[in-house]
This record gives sequence, C-alpha cells and structure tokens, in this order.
Amino acid sequence: MTSLTSQIMDRLNSGRELRRAELRLNAADDSVGRVLRKLVAEKKIVRVGRGRYRKVGNKSSPPAKTIAEAVAAKIRRSKRNVFLRKDFEKLGSYDAVGRALRRAEASGIVVQIGYGLYAKAERSTFTGRAAPVIGIRRLASEALARLGKRTAASSFDDAYNRGRSTQVPTGRTIQVKDRVRRRIGYDGKYVILERAG
Repeated sequence: MTSLTSQIMDRLNSGRELRRAELRLNAADDSVGRVLRKLVAEKKIVRVGRGRYRKVGNKSSPPAKTIAEAVAAKIRRSKRNVFLRKDFEKLGSYDAVGRALRRAEASGIVVQIGYGLYAKAERSTFTGRAAPVIGIRRLASEALARLGKRTAASSFDDAYNRGRSTQVPTGRTIQVKDRVRRRIGYDGKYVILERAG
C-alpha cells in the first residue's frame, strides 16, 4: 500500500490546483492535514488559498498570504472606513479571522468601534495610539448604514437648524429609525443613538 504522502503527490502531479476536499483518501482528516503541512514545509507543494494546494513548479497562481496579511491588505485597499467582521469571512475560519483582526488592531490598522465593527485607523502623531481616520459622527453613520439601519438628524441638530436653539450640537447624537442595541465608539467616546419618534 502506498504512503499517504505518495498518494497526495500523485493527485497533485496533474499540475492543476487541488482542493483539500478532493483528496478523499483512506486516512483520517488530521493525518491528511499533517502530511499537507509537512509537504508545504518541505516546499514540495504550495498552499494557494484556503484549503487549496498545487505542486511546486506550476506557476498558475501565487502562494497564499497568511490570513492576517490578507485582512490587512483588504483593509488598506478598501475605500470603506467601516468594516464588519463578515467582510473577512471568506479569508478563513471564524477564529482565524478574529485573531487576524486582533493583530490588525494591535498594529494600528483598525480600531474596534463596536461588536463586530471595525474602523480603518492610523496612529496619532501626538499620542502614538491608533485612532479612526474619520470623525466619530461620520464613523457611526457609516457603521449604521453598513448594518442596514436608517438614520436622520438628531433633535438637537433639528432644533439648531430651525433656529429654535443657539446651542451648537456636538454631533455625537444620531437619530435612528430602527432599533439598535450596539454601542458605537472608541476610546471611551460613544455616539448617543436617539430613537426616532
């Protein structure tokens, strides 16, 4: 009987990319995973994506980045300022994406602004701490829009705009037409969500 390594290499000899699910072999899933990791370490095969492998020498697709690198690259390339955790679900498992987002947060690429909500960030030249690239009001409006919630001007904005108040609104209150249970903000500063009447 041929070894598991030989069976895997035989399947990859066709030169095409193979998915791990296609490697239906008479072996435990853990054993297949160990052999695949060993072959990648020995540079006999290359991982080209989540659960996808090809034999070294076939240049059809570039080797995969780590999930953390893929998450960081996606954040940098995006024109969005607010990201949902589900934006990254195709890059890896739930736990792996969570670890990658924590790493991105530690490196100052993003700031968590709510449960499952992240904002594109950069380090402040004054404090050295990561802060969102846009203001908290715009950040909250964009986050609520990404969550599918409808917003409007707050009662404070409305009173000021109609001339009924001379107090300039802080901009931290947003009227929401739907029910929202999340707190949106960072570093102890949160937006007040006012329920539309």
